[in-house]
Amino acid sequence: MKIAVVGAGLAGLSAAIALKEYANVVVFEKESVGGLASSYCRGYCIEKFYHHCFRGDAALLEMIRKLGLSSKLIWKVAKIGYAIGGKIYPLNTPFEILRYPHMSLADKARLAIFTIRSRKRDYTKADNVGVVDGIRNELGERLLNNFFMPLLKAKFGESYSEVSYAWLLARVSIRSNRKYSGEELGYLRHGFHQLVERMRERVEIRSKAAKIEKSAGWVVNGERFDAVVYTAPLPLLDEKIRRAAGIPDVKYQSSVCALIGAKESVTEDLYWTNVDSCIFGAIIEHTHFMPFEDYGEHLIYLASYSSPSGWLFNAGSNELKRLYLKDVARFGLKGKDVNWIEIFKARYSGPIYEKGYLNKITPYKTALKGFYIAGMTSKPNYPERSMNGSIKAGMEVAEVIKSDLGLV
Repeated sequence: MKIAVVGAGLAGLSAAIALKEYANVVVFEKESVGGLASSYCRGYCIEKFYHHCFRGDAALLEMIRKLGLSSKLIWKVAKIGYAIGGKIYPLNTPFEILRYPHMSLADKARLAIFTIRSRKRDYTKADNVGVVDGIRNELGERLLNNFFMPLLKAKFGESYSEVSYAWLLARVSIRSNRKYSGEELGYLRHGFHQLVERMRERVEIRSKAAKIEKSAGWVVNGERFDAVVYTAPLPLLDEKIRRAAGIPDVKYQSSVCALIGAKESVTEDLYWTNVDSCIFGAIIEHTHFMPFEDYGEHLIYLASYSSPSGWLFNAGSNELKRLYLKDVARFGLKGKDVNWIEIFKARYSGPIYEKGYLNKITPYKTALKGFYIAGMTSKPNYPERSMNGSIKAGMEVAEVIKSDLGLV
Protein backbone atom coordinates (compact mmCIF):
# COMPACT_ATOMS: atom_id res chain seq x y z
CA MET A 1 0.00 0.00 0.00
CA LYS A 2 1.43 3.37 -1.08
CA ILE A 3 0.21 6.77 0.06
CA ALA A 4 1.36 10.17 -1.19
CA VAL A 5 1.18 13.18 1.12
CA VAL A 6 1.34 16.52 -0.66
CA GLY A 7 2.75 19.24 1.58
CA ALA A 8 5.20 18.96 4.47
CA GLY A 9 3.58 21.41 6.84
CA LEU A 10 2.52 20.16 10.26
CA ALA A 11 -0.66 18.56 8.87
CA GLY A 12 1.26 16.64 6.20
CA LEU A 13 4.04 15.58 8.55
CA SER A 14 1.65 14.37 11.26
CA ALA A 15 -0.47 12.47 8.71
CA ALA A 16 2.64 10.81 7.31
CA ILE A 17 3.89 9.82 10.77
CA ALA A 18 0.50 8.34 11.66
CA LEU A 19 0.30 6.35 8.39
CA LYS A 20 3.87 5.13 7.97
CA GLU A 21 3.34 2.09 10.24
CA TYR A 22 0.65 0.84 7.88
CA ALA A 23 1.82 1.87 4.41
CA ASN A 24 4.71 3.12 2.30
CA VAL A 25 4.31 6.89 2.67
CA VAL A 26 6.06 9.55 0.56
CA VAL A 27 5.78 13.28 1.33
CA PHE A 28 6.18 15.84 -1.48
CA GLU A 29 7.20 19.40 -0.61
CA LYS A 30 8.45 22.03 -3.06
CA GLU A 31 9.27 24.69 -0.47
CA SER A 32 10.27 24.73 3.22
CA VAL A 33 9.53 21.71 5.39
CA GLY A 34 7.32 22.89 8.23
CA GLY A 35 5.32 25.32 6.11
CA LEU A 36 4.29 28.32 8.17
CA ALA A 37 6.23 26.81 11.09
CA SER A 38 9.54 26.85 9.19
CA SER A 39 12.41 28.83 10.66
CA TYR A 40 15.09 31.36 9.80
CA CYS A 41 18.53 30.46 11.18
CA ARG A 42 21.53 32.72 11.85
CA GLY A 43 23.47 31.18 14.72
CA TYR A 44 20.12 30.50 16.35
CA CYS A 45 16.79 29.57 14.78
CA ILE A 46 13.58 31.57 15.00
CA GLU A 47 10.27 30.98 13.22
CA LYS A 48 9.72 33.13 10.13
CA PHE A 49 6.23 33.88 11.43
CA TYR A 50 5.51 34.25 15.15
CA HIS A 51 4.44 31.09 16.98
CA HIS A 52 3.25 30.08 20.43
CA CYS A 53 0.87 27.51 21.86
CA PHE A 54 -1.82 27.14 24.52
CA ARG A 55 -2.52 24.78 27.42
CA GLY A 56 -5.49 23.34 25.56
CA ASP A 57 -3.45 22.32 22.47
CA ALA A 58 -3.74 18.61 23.22
CA ALA A 59 -2.60 17.27 19.84
CA LEU A 60 0.46 19.52 19.69
CA LEU A 61 1.45 18.84 23.30
CA GLU A 62 1.13 15.08 22.75
CA MET A 63 3.33 15.29 19.63
CA ILE A 64 5.90 17.26 21.62
CA ARG A 65 5.82 14.56 24.31
CA LYS A 66 6.15 11.69 21.83
CA LEU A 67 9.14 13.34 20.19
CA GLY A 68 10.92 13.82 23.51
CA LEU A 69 10.71 17.60 23.63
CA SER A 70 8.54 18.16 26.71
CA SER A 71 11.49 19.35 28.78
CA LYS A 72 11.94 22.24 26.33
CA LEU A 73 8.38 23.50 26.71
CA ILE A 74 8.11 26.73 28.71
CA TRP A 75 4.90 28.41 29.89
CA LYS A 76 4.76 32.12 30.64
CA VAL A 77 2.12 34.79 31.06
CA ALA A 78 2.42 37.03 28.00
CA LYS A 79 1.57 40.68 28.43
CA ILE A 80 -0.35 42.58 25.76
CA GLY A 81 -0.99 46.19 24.83
CA TYR A 82 -2.83 48.44 22.41
CA ALA A 83 -1.11 51.26 20.50
CA ILE A 84 -3.09 54.31 19.45
CA GLY A 85 -1.58 57.46 18.01
CA GLY A 86 1.94 56.21 18.58
CA LYS A 87 1.38 55.60 22.31
CA ILE A 88 1.26 52.10 23.77
CA TYR A 89 -1.13 51.19 26.58
CA PRO A 90 -0.69 47.90 28.49
CA LEU A 91 -4.01 46.03 28.89
CA ASN A 92 -3.39 43.14 31.25
CA THR A 93 -4.62 43.81 34.77
CA PRO A 94 -8.09 45.15 35.63
CA PHE A 95 -6.42 48.38 36.79
CA GLU A 96 -4.65 48.86 33.43
CA ILE A 97 -7.90 48.24 31.58
CA LEU A 98 -9.76 50.73 33.77
CA ARG A 99 -7.03 53.35 33.12
CA TYR A 100 -7.21 52.90 29.33
CA PRO A 101 -8.38 56.34 28.09
CA HIS A 102 -9.79 55.47 24.66
CA MET A 103 -12.85 53.59 25.89
CA SER A 104 -15.64 54.72 28.20
CA LEU A 105 -16.38 52.87 31.42
CA ALA A 106 -19.74 51.81 29.98
CA ASP A 107 -18.08 50.34 26.89
CA LYS A 108 -15.50 48.52 29.04
CA ALA A 109 -18.35 46.96 31.02
CA ARG A 110 -20.19 46.10 27.81
CA LEU A 111 -17.08 44.44 26.39
CA ALA A 112 -16.49 42.44 29.59
CA ILE A 113 -20.08 41.15 29.60
CA PHE A 114 -19.79 40.24 25.91
CA THR A 115 -16.61 38.26 26.60
CA ILE A 116 -18.17 36.33 29.49
CA ARG A 117 -21.36 35.53 27.58
CA SER A 118 -19.45 34.39 24.50
CA ARG A 119 -18.19 31.34 26.40
CA LYS A 120 -21.64 29.75 26.29
CA ARG A 121 -23.04 31.05 23.00
CA ASP A 122 -23.81 28.96 19.94
CA TYR A 123 -21.63 30.83 17.49
CA THR A 124 -22.87 28.78 14.51
CA LYS A 125 -26.13 30.77 14.52
CA ALA A 126 -24.15 33.84 13.45
CA ASP A 127 -22.39 32.16 10.52
CA ASN A 128 -24.23 34.25 7.92
CA VAL A 129 -23.96 37.50 9.84
CA GLY A 130 -21.15 39.88 8.94
CA VAL A 131 -18.72 40.69 11.74
CA VAL A 132 -19.13 44.44 11.28
CA ASP A 133 -22.94 44.26 11.53
CA GLY A 134 -22.74 41.83 14.45
CA ILE A 135 -20.47 44.07 16.50
CA ARG A 136 -22.42 47.21 15.63
CA ASN A 137 -25.77 45.66 16.59
CA GLU A 138 -24.56 44.06 19.81
CA LEU A 139 -21.87 46.38 21.11
CA GLY A 140 -22.49 49.71 19.41
CA GLU A 141 -20.76 52.04 17.00
CA ARG A 142 -18.08 53.30 19.43
CA LEU A 143 -16.70 49.86 20.26
CA LEU A 144 -16.85 48.88 16.60
CA ASN A 145 -14.88 51.89 15.38
CA ASN A 146 -12.56 52.56 18.31
CA PHE A 147 -11.67 49.03 19.37
CA PHE A 148 -12.65 46.26 16.95
CA MET A 149 -12.14 47.92 13.58
CA PRO A 150 -8.33 48.32 13.88
CA LEU A 151 -8.09 44.71 15.06
CA LEU A 152 -10.20 43.39 12.17
CA LYS A 153 -8.21 45.35 9.59
CA ALA A 154 -4.96 44.13 11.13
CA LYS A 155 -6.15 40.52 11.09
CA PHE A 156 -7.84 40.35 7.67
CA GLY A 157 -6.50 43.34 5.73
CA GLU A 158 -8.83 44.65 3.08
CA SER A 159 -11.09 41.58 3.44
CA TYR A 160 -12.21 42.38 6.99
CA SER A 161 -15.79 43.27 5.95
CA GLU A 162 -16.35 39.77 4.54
CA VAL A 163 -15.66 37.99 7.84
CA SER A 164 -18.43 36.16 9.69
CA TYR A 165 -19.54 37.23 13.15
CA ALA A 166 -19.44 33.54 14.07
CA TRP A 167 -15.65 33.65 13.77
CA LEU A 168 -15.38 36.46 16.33
CA LEU A 169 -17.78 34.81 18.77
CA ALA A 170 -15.95 31.48 18.53
CA ARG A 171 -12.54 33.09 18.92
CA VAL A 172 -13.57 35.16 21.94
CA SER A 173 -14.99 32.00 23.50
CA ILE A 174 -11.79 29.97 23.24
CA ARG A 175 -9.56 32.91 24.27
CA SER A 176 -11.56 34.12 27.29
CA ASN A 177 -9.87 32.07 30.02
CA ARG A 178 -7.17 34.60 30.84
CA LYS A 179 -5.27 34.86 34.09
CA TYR A 180 -5.40 38.01 36.22
CA SER A 181 -2.13 39.37 34.83
CA GLY A 182 -2.45 38.14 31.22
CA GLU A 183 -2.67 35.07 29.02
CA GLU A 184 -0.46 32.02 29.54
CA LEU A 185 1.32 30.88 26.38
CA GLY A 186 3.82 28.14 25.63
CA TYR A 187 6.95 27.93 23.50
CA LEU A 188 9.68 25.38 22.81
CA ARG A 189 12.80 27.05 24.13
CA HIS A 190 15.24 27.58 21.23
CA GLY A 191 12.45 27.18 18.70
CA PHE A 192 9.75 25.02 17.14
CA HIS A 193 12.25 24.06 14.44
CA GLN A 194 13.17 21.26 16.86
CA LEU A 195 9.65 19.85 16.52
CA VAL A 196 9.71 20.17 12.72
CA GLU A 197 13.12 18.47 12.49
CA ARG A 198 12.10 15.52 14.64
CA MET A 199 8.95 15.07 12.60
CA ARG A 200 10.79 15.20 9.28
CA GLU A 201 13.31 12.60 10.49
CA ARG A 202 10.48 10.08 10.72
CA VAL A 203 9.19 10.31 7.15
CA GLU A 204 10.45 10.21 3.58
CA ILE A 205 10.37 13.67 1.99
CA ARG A 206 10.98 14.46 -1.67
CA SER A 207 11.86 18.08 -2.31
CA LYS A 208 9.84 18.67 -5.45
CA ALA A 209 6.45 19.94 -6.54
CA ALA A 210 3.76 17.28 -6.82
CA LYS A 211 1.93 16.80 -10.10
CA ILE A 212 -1.24 14.86 -9.22
CA GLU A 213 -3.12 12.87 -11.85
CA LYS A 214 -6.22 10.67 -11.66
CA SER A 215 -5.56 7.55 -13.70
CA ALA A 216 -6.99 4.21 -12.55
CA GLY A 217 -6.07 5.32 -9.06
CA TRP A 218 -3.60 8.11 -8.38
CA VAL A 219 -0.31 9.09 -9.98
CA VAL A 220 2.04 11.66 -8.44
CA ASN A 221 5.06 12.70 -10.51
CA GLY A 222 4.70 9.53 -12.60
CA GLU A 223 4.56 7.22 -9.57
CA ARG A 224 1.41 5.26 -8.73
CA PHE A 225 -0.21 5.53 -5.29
CA ASP A 226 -3.27 3.98 -3.67
CA ALA A 227 -4.26 7.24 -2.00
CA VAL A 228 -3.30 10.91 -1.88
CA VAL A 229 -3.49 13.20 1.14
CA TYR A 230 -3.49 16.82 0.02
CA THR A 231 -2.39 19.25 2.77
CA ALA A 232 -1.16 22.22 0.72
CA PRO A 233 -3.29 25.37 0.16
CA LEU A 234 -6.44 24.64 -1.86
CA PRO A 235 -5.78 27.35 -4.52
CA LEU A 236 -2.67 25.38 -5.57
CA LEU A 237 -4.70 22.23 -6.25
CA ASP A 238 -5.54 21.52 -9.90
CA GLU A 239 -8.98 22.98 -10.56
CA LYS A 240 -10.28 19.83 -12.28
CA ILE A 241 -9.41 17.72 -9.26
CA ARG A 242 -10.84 20.32 -6.90
CA ARG A 243 -14.16 20.40 -8.75
CA ALA A 244 -14.38 16.62 -9.09
CA ALA A 245 -13.60 16.23 -5.38
CA GLY A 246 -16.50 18.53 -4.50
CA ILE A 247 -14.33 21.09 -2.69
CA PRO A 248 -15.93 24.55 -2.43
CA ASP A 249 -14.02 27.72 -3.23
CA VAL A 250 -12.33 29.14 -0.15
CA LYS A 251 -10.92 32.65 -0.10
CA TYR A 252 -7.41 32.89 1.37
CA GLN A 253 -5.39 35.71 2.86
CA SER A 254 -1.65 36.29 2.72
CA SER A 255 0.78 36.95 5.56
CA VAL A 256 3.60 39.47 5.36
CA CYS A 257 5.91 39.59 8.35
CA ALA A 258 9.00 41.62 9.12
CA LEU A 259 11.42 40.02 11.55
CA ILE A 260 13.89 42.39 13.18
CA GLY A 261 17.04 41.77 15.19
CA ALA A 262 17.67 44.84 17.33
CA LYS A 263 19.85 46.30 20.08
CA GLU A 264 16.79 47.72 21.86
CA SER A 265 13.21 46.59 22.43
CA VAL A 266 10.08 48.57 21.59
CA THR A 267 8.31 48.18 24.94
CA GLU A 268 9.52 47.39 28.42
CA ASP A 269 7.82 44.00 28.81
CA LEU A 270 4.91 43.54 26.38
CA TYR A 271 4.86 40.44 24.19
CA TRP A 272 2.01 41.45 21.89
CA THR A 273 0.91 44.99 20.99
CA ASN A 274 -1.99 45.60 18.62
CA VAL A 275 -1.38 48.68 16.48
CA ASP A 276 -3.66 51.02 14.57
CA SER A 277 -2.77 53.12 11.50
CA CYS A 278 0.51 51.38 10.60
CA ILE A 279 1.59 49.13 7.75
CA PHE A 280 1.69 46.35 10.35
CA GLY A 281 -1.15 45.44 12.70
CA ALA A 282 0.83 43.96 15.57
CA ILE A 283 4.23 44.15 17.23
CA ILE A 284 5.27 40.80 18.71
CA GLU A 285 8.41 41.04 20.87
CA HIS A 286 9.70 37.49 21.06
CA THR A 287 12.44 38.34 23.55
CA HIS A 288 9.83 39.56 26.03
CA PHE A 289 8.59 35.98 25.99
CA MET A 290 11.80 33.95 25.69
CA PRO A 291 15.15 34.93 27.28
CA PHE A 292 17.18 37.60 25.51
CA GLU A 293 20.28 35.52 26.33
CA ASP A 294 19.12 32.75 23.96
CA TYR A 295 19.65 35.09 21.00
CA GLY A 296 21.97 37.91 22.07
CA GLU A 297 19.66 40.52 20.55
CA HIS A 298 16.03 41.54 20.68
CA LEU A 299 13.77 39.75 18.18
CA ILE A 300 10.70 41.66 17.04
CA TYR A 301 7.97 40.65 14.59
CA LEU A 302 5.90 43.23 12.72
CA ALA A 303 2.89 41.30 11.40
CA SER A 304 0.58 42.20 8.52
CA TYR A 305 -2.10 40.49 6.45
CA SER A 306 -3.05 41.09 2.85
CA SER A 307 -4.83 39.43 -0.04
CA PRO A 308 -2.73 37.38 -2.48
CA SER A 309 -3.32 40.09 -5.11
CA GLY A 310 -2.90 43.02 -2.70
CA TRP A 311 -0.13 45.60 -3.00
CA LEU A 312 1.34 44.67 0.36
CA PHE A 313 1.99 41.06 -0.57
CA ASN A 314 3.32 41.99 -3.99
CA ALA A 315 5.56 44.87 -2.89
CA GLY A 316 9.32 44.35 -3.07
CA SER A 317 11.28 43.41 0.05
CA ASN A 318 13.40 46.59 0.05
CA GLU A 319 10.31 48.80 -0.14
CA LEU A 320 8.63 46.84 2.65
CA LYS A 321 11.72 47.07 4.86
CA ARG A 322 11.72 50.84 4.43
CA LEU A 323 8.02 51.14 5.28
CA TYR A 324 8.15 48.81 8.28
CA LEU A 325 11.18 50.58 9.74
CA LYS A 326 9.56 53.98 9.19
CA ASP A 327 6.42 52.97 11.09
CA VAL A 328 8.16 51.15 13.95
CA ALA A 329 10.32 54.25 14.48
CA ARG A 330 7.14 55.97 15.71
CA PHE A 331 7.43 53.71 18.77
CA GLY A 332 11.05 54.56 19.47
CA LEU A 333 12.94 51.86 17.55
CA LYS A 334 15.31 53.92 15.42
CA GLY A 335 17.43 52.75 12.53
CA LYS A 336 20.62 52.82 14.60
CA ASP A 337 19.06 50.26 16.96
CA VAL A 338 18.29 47.77 14.16
CA ASN A 339 20.88 45.08 13.48
CA TRP A 340 19.01 43.50 10.58
CA ILE A 341 15.54 43.08 9.10
CA GLU A 342 14.08 40.28 6.96
CA ILE A 343 10.72 40.07 5.18
CA PHE A 344 8.83 36.78 5.00
CA LYS A 345 5.70 36.18 2.96
CA ALA A 346 3.14 33.38 2.69
CA ARG A 347 0.77 33.78 -0.26
CA TYR A 348 -1.88 31.43 1.17
CA SER A 349 -1.40 31.60 4.92
CA GLY A 350 -4.95 30.71 5.86
CA PRO A 351 -8.61 31.01 4.94
CA ILE A 352 -10.69 34.13 5.45
CA TYR A 353 -13.50 33.09 7.75
CA GLU A 354 -16.13 34.72 5.59
CA LYS A 355 -19.91 34.62 5.99
CA GLY A 356 -21.12 31.05 5.42
CA TYR A 357 -17.65 29.65 6.11
CA LEU A 358 -18.94 26.81 8.27
CA ASN A 359 -20.35 25.25 5.09
CA LYS A 360 -16.90 25.45 3.48
CA ILE A 361 -14.95 23.57 6.13
CA THR A 362 -13.32 20.76 4.17
CA PRO A 363 -14.17 17.15 5.07
CA TYR A 364 -11.23 14.76 5.11
CA LYS A 365 -12.89 12.35 2.67
CA THR A 366 -13.73 13.85 -0.72
CA ALA A 367 -16.00 12.78 -3.58
CA LEU A 368 -12.98 11.25 -5.34
CA LYS A 369 -12.09 7.79 -4.10
CA GLY A 370 -8.66 7.73 -2.54
CA PHE A 371 -8.29 11.50 -2.40
CA TYR A 372 -8.21 13.19 1.01
CA ILE A 373 -7.82 16.75 2.25
CA ALA A 374 -6.36 17.99 5.54
CA GLY A 375 -4.93 21.29 6.65
CA MET A 376 -5.94 24.91 7.07
CA THR A 377 -9.54 24.38 5.97
CA SER A 378 -10.13 21.32 8.18
CA LYS A 379 -12.41 21.58 11.20
CA PRO A 380 -9.60 21.63 13.83
CA ASN A 381 -8.32 24.91 12.30
CA TYR A 382 -11.54 26.79 13.02
CA PRO A 383 -11.98 29.41 14.46
CA GLU A 384 -8.23 29.97 14.41
CA ARG A 385 -5.49 28.27 12.44
CA SER A 386 -2.80 26.87 14.70
CA MET A 387 -0.04 24.31 15.02
CA ASN A 388 -2.38 22.24 17.15
CA GLY A 389 -5.17 22.41 14.57
CA SER A 390 -2.87 21.30 11.77
CA ILE A 391 -1.40 18.40 13.73
CA LYS A 392 -4.88 17.29 14.81
CA ALA A 393 -6.11 17.49 11.20
CA GLY A 394 -3.20 15.31 10.05
CA MET A 395 -3.88 12.73 12.73
CA GLU A 396 -7.62 12.68 12.05
CA VAL A 397 -7.27 12.30 8.27
CA ALA A 398 -4.91 9.36 8.92
CA GLU A 399 -7.62 7.63 10.95
CA VAL A 400 -10.13 8.12 8.11
CA ILE A 401 -7.67 6.65 5.58
CA LYS A 402 -6.84 3.68 7.79
CA SER A 403 -10.55 2.90 8.09
CA ASP A 404 -11.22 3.33 4.37
CA LEU A 405 -8.26 1.24 3.21
CA GLY A 406 -8.52 -1.39 5.94
CA LEU A 407 -5.13 -0.52 7.40
CA VAL A 408 -4.93 -2.15 10.84
